[in-house]
Amino acid sequence: MEILKPMTVHPHLIVLYPQSEFAELPLELGTVVLGRGQDADIRFEDELVSRRHCALTFDGQSVTVEDLGSTNGTFVDGNYIHKQILDSDNRLQIGKMVLKIAYKDPNEEAFSRELYEAATMDSLTGILNHQAFMDRSAGELVCARRVGAFIHVALIRVDDFKRFTDSCGEMCGNLILKEVARLLNDEKRDSDLLARYDGEKFLLLMIGISPDDAKKRIEKLRLAIERHIFSWMDSRIPVTISVGLVSRQSAEVTQMNEIIAESDGLLNTAG
Repeated sequence: MEILKPMTVHPHLIVLYPQSEFAELPLELGTVVLGRGQDADIRFEDELVSRRHCALTFDGQSVTVEDLGSTNGTFVDGNYIHKQILDSDNRLQIGKMVLKIAYKDPNEEAFSRELYEAATMDSLTGILNHQAFMDRSAGELVCARRVGAFIHVALIRVDDFKRFTDSCGEMCGNLILKEVARLLNDEKRDSDLLARYDGEKFLLLMIGISPDDAKKRIEKLRLAIERHIFSWMDSRIPVTISVGLVSRQSAEVTQMNEIIAESDGLLNTAG
């Protein structure tokens, strides 16, 4: 059963990705058009967004999104839609833009960039968290499909991580994770997406290179970890990683979860 939003709570359109364009835009009663054209009510400078891409309508109780015949489609939670009511948990994607609706009291302060970053960054390692990766990778997938590029997903696991925490403690494990994240972040390209997936696992998304080049980049990352000197209590700790790398033509990938699951399967096979 749908719970109607009280009139004292107003919807805001939140720009989640790209992070550099983070914004919180209040929506009034009626309809606004999102697009790239001069006549759009809310404009996005994204070549994958049509001039009049989609419309958002607030009727006083809920917000409905409707595609306006856009070239690249309108997606909610990764699924193509023509018209749908948006909940605050939904992710709306047009082109590379990832958006959401948030219902807020008019007297409530606007989201600050610090709060936004806290919600999208992993608190231990300082890189993207899993949810932020999923939000942003959806836009990257649309871009890759348009140009027919390969998409490469690598699931990276720190080997024997439980042994480190059992023998040296949680603080040692945290140090290893932070150092691995820093090294991966330093070695990746600016255009790559890196995130902490879960526990001792990390996710890396690469687009715009060949499968052979993706393998070379993963080997470079692996060697960077292997050659780095990790130490704890004046003792050196030998840290290595295992990687499950999957490369697919972007047209073959309908959901990011599919290729991530395939990467996880390869990682499990590797032991």
